[in-house]
Amino acid sequence: MTKLRPALAAVLMLIVPYAWTYEPPEADWNAIGLNAEKQSATYWLQRSPELDKVLLQASTIQDGNRRLLASEPGMADWSTWPNRVPAAAIRQRIEALSKRPGTALFKTVDTSISSEDIDAWLDNLDLANIQDADDRLFGMVVKRSALRRFPTDQRAFDSKGGIDIDRLQESAVFPGTPVAVLHESKDRKWLFIQSQNYAAWVNADAVGLASRQIVMTHAQKQPRRIVTGSQIRTVFQPDSTQVSEQVLDMGSTLPLRTDWPLSKPVNGQGSLGAWIVDFPLRLDNGMLHFKPVLIARSADTSEAPLAATRGNLIRQSFKFIGERYGWGHDYNGRDCSGFVSETYRSLGILLPRNTGEQQRMGTYGRIAFTPEMTKVQRLEKIHRLRIGDLVFIPGHVMLVIGQDSHGPWVIHDSQNSGVVIGGQFHRLPTNGVAVTPLLAMASGPEKSYIEAITAVQRIFPEGG
Repeated sequence: MTKLRPALAAVLMLIVPYAWTYEPPEADWNAIGLNAEKQSATYWLQRSPELDKVLLQASTIQDGNRRLLASEPGMADWSTWPNRVPAAAIRQRIEALSKRPGTALFKTVDTSISSEDIDAWLDNLDLANIQDADDRLFGMVVKRSALRRFPTDQRAFDSKGGIDIDRLQESAVFPGTPVAVLHESKDRKWLFIQSQNYAAWVNADAVGLASRQIVMTHAQKQPRRIVTGSQIRTVFQPDSTQVSEQVLDMGSTLPLRTDWPLSKPVNGQGSLGAWIVDFPLRLDNGMLHFKPVLIARSADTSEAPLAATRGNLIRQSFKFIGERYGWGHDYNGRDCSGFVSETYRSLGILLPRNTGEQQRMGTYGRIAFTPEMTKVQRLEKIHRLRIGDLVFIPGHVMLVIGQDSHGPWVIHDSQNSGVVIGGQFHRLPTNGVAVTPLLAMASGPEKSYIEAITAVQRIFPEGG
């Protein structure tokens, strides 16, 4: 027996590592048509009818944007924004956003968010000192910055060791964005601002302050360059980090300088191979200033929003393929609603920030899916989906890019995904932008996306 023990121990040493590294058999992804070919814009462009047909004229888009801004309470139409916002209305906005969390939150694996932490956040709201806001205090965003639920950088997660969904992260604002400054935190490090599509807290150093007139004059100045890539950066500048390699996301826009002599360098570099734009920055006293900055002509930009065509929509959406999921634009990325918003914004079309507002809006062709509808009725509607349609399930939105023998396909920015193949549920790791077959999608063995759809928004018109 003594002699057998060393041999038995050797066998166990071989078996144990394999037991720990066991993985279930790989699913037959081809059974639902899922392959690398579908993750390319080329596949869908080849299948798309009338790629270059303009489906919405610029004047129609502008009218839709006006109607959306007028009907969505969470959005700001600067042309009708009041000259004075009462303190009571500002307090109501802050209290609606900055509510005491109702569930446990965690900083790290070992540390929870304490009541004292939350008390400090609430105290920093400085609600007792809110004053009326008026046209004297507007601002412009000078760097890509988070919009937060409370005036704090503290990250907070639902689970111990969580990293992907910071429950205090709301959205983000981009350089060149005009904002109304409504309030300041007690520690004076945060501003409560209203941007065109969201109201939340932002770091004070991300906003250059000025009057409404100065801000809006710059925001409306023509001609402009609009970012049509997923992200670009301004040209490196060695003596000013404020404007050097600043991130500009799809749909961001800045005024173009056309009066600059070709013989005059910009920040030590010639402008022959670059666009000159007026970039906003914040001076030491907090005030707004503008500085000429270069954007390489090789960067993905345009002189105007792209034409509203099926081809452009597909190409724009695929510029995000593979980007990591970023709840509320975290991790220098974006989430599902941010993804569709920025894609459509590059065509000049505005959407609300969050999925709930997007799926309820009445500006475009909303197709309701009621709980009473049978699966057959749902499938009838789903098989009639068109390129550009937005498909909503609770808390998530997907963009239709075409159909094949497996039904409609969507591109979306998701944290978690799953599919049913041959009656068996399989988890499909995503945590980023990818293309998946809508009919096979499920959040669990008994929870298909088909049965969960709440609405479809048809942005491109029926007759297009």
